[in-house]
Amino acid sequence: APGWQLGQQNYCFLPDGRCLACFADRDLGASRLVDLSTGKEYGQEEGLPRYFGGMNPSPDGHLYFLGGDPAKAPGLYSWSLGQGEAKMLLSSMKEDMQVDDGYISKPELIEFPTANGETAYGFYYPPSNCDFSAPEGEAPPLLVKAHGGPTAQTSIVFNPALQFWTSRGFAVLDVDYRGSTGYGRAYRMKLKGNWGIVDIEDVCAGAEYLVKKGLADPKRLAIDGGSAGGYTTLGALTFRDVFTAGCSLYGVADLATLAGDTHKFESRYLDG
Repeated sequence: APGWQLGQQNYCFLPDGRCLACFADRDLGASRLVDLSTGKEYGQEEGLPRYFGGMNPSPDGHLYFLGGDPAKAPGLYSWSLGQGEAKMLLSSMKEDMQVDDGYISKPELIEFPTANGETAYGFYYPPSNCDFSAPEGEAPPLLVKAHGGPTAQTSIVFNPALQFWTSRGFAVLDVDYRGSTGYGRAYRMKLKGNWGIVDIEDVCAGAEYLVKKGLADPKRLAIDGGSAGGYTTLGALTFRDVFTAGCSLYGVADLATLAGDTHKFESRYLDG
């Protein structure tokens, strides 16, 4: 997986020479830690947060990393391998700004059929507000989100911008379209030569899947995304008749310009 940010790493070496690595378990919708010398895995049942990464070991045996979960703002954690609950040392959100659980929507990892008989993935967030309830029998409006990259992946860590919508009656589907990191190399490579095709197919298929399940109103489907996700958004609005509204945030709009004038890290996406 590409290192999208400085300091982002999914493996590290302990002082005794052992190598630890973390990965996303698509069946659990959570991060897992594995000791590569023994094959032993660690997760939430061993005291780790649901999502974590950016690991850095210390000489005293403690492991430091960034982590969080859908109901708690991310922060810096300390953990001794296999020895109880990870301790949050510093939160990214002040204590008096924390959101009550009654307003937080918890994500569910879903898989849904898409084009060519294939499968795509995403996290579904139902509307959640302890002060209000929808009229009986009424499906909620849906906001589909397309991540950037395009070979990045969505995150289940608490996101106030996402919870804004779910606390106001919207359902949200955060899509890991084909080409996303975290579902194996074969899944990621499906985007090669197909950017602007399979990602559009998948965001549309995800919305239609939730409509068929009665979890979204077909007349109130919206989509947004930034950067590469903005490109997916523009394509879905232009070439498909699924969404009634959308918002491209600093989206890619001209692939020829992107290929000719972008930074080195993302300069080869269009080579096919």
